[in-house]
Amino acid sequence: MSQEGGGGCSAGSPLEQVRRLYSELAQHPERNFGWGKGRENARALGYAREWLDLLPDSVWESAAAVGNPFSLGRVRAGETVVDAGCGAGADACVAAMLVGESGRVIGVDCTPAMVARARDSAAATGLSQIMIHEADMVELPLPDCCADVVISNGAINLAPDKHAVLAELFRVLCPGGRLQIADMVRDLSSEDSACCRDRESWADCVSGTVDPGTFLSMLTSAGFVDVELAGFTGYRTAVSTTGALFRGIKPG
Repeated sequence: MSQEGGGGCSAGSPLEQVRRLYSELAQHPERNFGWGKGRENARALGYAREWLDLLPDSVWESAAAVGNPFSLGRVRAGETVVDAGCGAGADACVAAMLVGESGRVIGVDCTPAMVARARDSAAATGLSQIMIHEADMVELPLPDCCADVVISNGAINLAPDKHAVLAELFRVLCPGGRLQIADMVRDLSSEDSACCRDRESWADCVSGTVDPGTFLSMLTSAGFVDVELAGFTGYRTAVSTTGALFRGIKPG
């Protein structure tokens, strides 16, 4: 799925494509990008009404959630949450409300415009327990075993080296820590799932997707246990992709 008025795959490396598209989403959220975003999209994905009502419009308008990672397990007061590929910071703000003043939320994103937007979101809510870093998910600026929960929403499919990303997420989790991911995967029921992949957009969460079984295998290879495909979300960026929910645990 390409942007409105566009077509096919944008020129440049996957990272360049991602930064270009998500800079536009950060700066011009009113535009039609061809996929769901904003408060109503989050509502359709099962975000709690209190989160939708308490957080200001500016937090939701550039949020392109593909699922609800908070549906995969409770985030508790006092915990440390890492949001990998935090985008405009909506999930980071939700996590901050859940962990409370005694907890901590660390968001990481590679797009400078999204990092600025996430910092603005945190400031708009007054949630001082949020810290946002500009960095690639393959090299998180965080120490080992610092997080109780790692969340991610629609970001890992954008990474060319998914094994390296999952290894980093495993590294920063404490023993017994939980991984709760919403991401885009290949829809194996679609006749178009294997068609014309080289011409599909990477930044629109299409070309970089893998099938659900491959994603589960990557989680296991990274060291996670009790890995599970918890379900599909109904979110689509193309006829060949669908949102999915995954969870796993770092052995204690």
